[in-house]
Amino acid sequence: MGVYLLLAVAYFFVSRCDCEWLICRRFLAIPTLFATLAATLNFKRGGWFIPLALLASAAGDWAGSMGEFIFQIAFFAFAHIFYISDFAPKCKFQKKRLLPLGAFSAVVIPFLIYVLMHIEPREELIAVGIYGVIIYAMGFTAFLQNRPYSWLYAVAAVLFIFSDSCIAYWRFVGHLPHASTIIMVTYYAAQGLFCAMQLARTQKS
Repeated sequence: MGVYLLLAVAYFFVSRCDCEWLICRRFLAIPTLFATLAATLNFKRGGWFIPLALLASAAGDWAGSMGEFIFQIAFFAFAHIFYISDFAPKCKFQKKRLLPLGAFSAVVIPFLIYVLMHIEPREELIAVGIYGVIIYAMGFTAFLQNRPYSWLYAVAAVLFIFSDSCIAYWRFVGHLPHASTIIMVTYYAAQGLFCAMQLARTQKS
């Protein structure tokens, strides 16, 4: 995970360089690709879903760096479906989860509706609406998991959703100070946590 952190930090250095090289413009995806590799090397006990989610996320990073918003959403939607597939078998309803789930829903659902009200292009409205439901389901299943350190999965899910919420607000609603930094710090933190939990899970299996 140390290499992943170094690559994430390196992204911020590269992103501030006046560089038109392909590697500079696509460096966004490199930390997530490394996390994919790390998770894949430990798939036998941890399963394939987290590596596949990270790979789909890396593809989403690449599409985003190309300015392909719809493809970016599509790849990240697949990533969240893979995360859901990993979380769902471990989901178990418990009364103690009602409060955090209620708070989570009370924030995410109204925000999604608020953003959708500001989207004019029909195709983007449909894409963001579908994506919003999928990422909400990812967060919901992350909260419902009954596995060791399940709260860390929930933290990662919230960070991911917060990052995407900042993107949506910035793109469709209005200016967000330091948006790029906030988005990428929370995004890399979320993916790093998911990868770290996959590695920790394999070591304890």
